[in-house]
This record gives sequence, structure tokens and C-alpha cells, in this order.
Amino acid sequence: MSIISSLQKILSSEKGTIFETKDGSSIHITPRHAYSLVSVHDTLNPDNQQKMRDLLEESEDGFVKMLSFCNKQFIKEE
Repeated sequence: MSIISSLQKILSSEKGTIFETKDGSSIHITPRHAYSLVSVHDTLNPDNQQKMRDLLEESEDGFVKMLSFCNKQFIKEE
């Protein structure tokens, strides 16, 4: 399952899930993480959406970096 499909499933069920990255890492994604990531993803152009998905799916480190970036976007808006 792709990362975006997993995030959308989390949002609709309001339950976290474990996602396995391409390097074999397992990441627990909460509904709050999913909301932050999907909200930023949906504002990006198609090329940047693909880059974001690739980074999220690549490794735990990539996922954490992208999540941190997305969370900072919400801090700026407040």
C-alpha cells in the first residue's frame, strides 16, 4: 500500500497504523501525523508531491524529516 493510501486510511478510520518503509523500517503513524502530512501534500504541485511520497516511503529518517517539515508548516500558520 502506498504511503498516501495509508495516510488516507488513517484519516478515515481515526486509528494509527504501522507503515513499513522501503528500507524495512516500521513506523507507527498516528492520525495527527497523517493529518499533518496529507494537508501539506495536498498543497504541493505534482512533482513535489511525488518527491514527498518518495521521501516518506524511503526510510524512517526520511519520514521523520518530512513529518518535522510538515509540522513546522502548521506552526507558521498559527
